[in-house]
Amino acid sequence: MNRTKQQVKTHRTTTTRIMSSPAFELGFSDVRRGIPFDWRISVDAWGYERGRLFGHLAPLNMSLRIGGKLNPKAIALCDAAFSRRYIV
Repeated sequence: MNRTKQQVKTHRTTTTRIMSSPAFELGFSDVRRGIPFDWRISVDAWGYERGRLFGHLAPLNMSLRIGGKLNPKAIALCDAAFSRRYIV
């Protein structure tokens, strides 16, 4: 009997769209505040985990937003992290 699970459907997106998601920002914020992984996150768990990973990679003095807009340096760093497969 084959018990393999189906993979989730994927779609193309942008780094900016990923970083703009509330789940990404929550994951980033949780890491910065020293809050352990919240396993109860079920909506956009990918975004939450990506935000946590980015929170570990980004310098502590790098803010995610400047004046309410995404920090261009944070976007560039996140792009580099995706390119190097530090974050998937």
